[in-house]
Amino acid sequence: MSAITALPVERDKYGYWTHPLYEQFCDGREYISPIEFNAWLDANNLEWTIVCRNEEISLDDDGYDISTWQPETPAGDGWFVGSIHDTEDGSICVWLRKTEGGHHE
Repeated sequence: MSAITALPVERDKYGYWTHPLYEQFCDGREYISPIEFNAWLDANNLEWTIVCRNEEISLDDDGYDISTWQPETPAGDGWFVGSIHDTEDGSICVWLRKTEGGHHE
């Protein structure tokens, strides 16, 4: 298994981006059980947190455009973007960072 580390975030024209190793784990699934997600975090010595976009977003013909949203980095050192995407409950940014041994939110 490759170690997941920070990569340059190159968002598409609508503002979406997913870390290739996070995307590989998710494999296009809409739902991943907390047990499976926590096992993946532990295996990669990661912790996670989510930042939600608070403001209203507008839907255009191609979907939600979140390109102007700059998610706030969580407090503390070492956070990097796992994914910036839209969900049924609004746009989110999944932040990841290395731990000393698999602690997570």
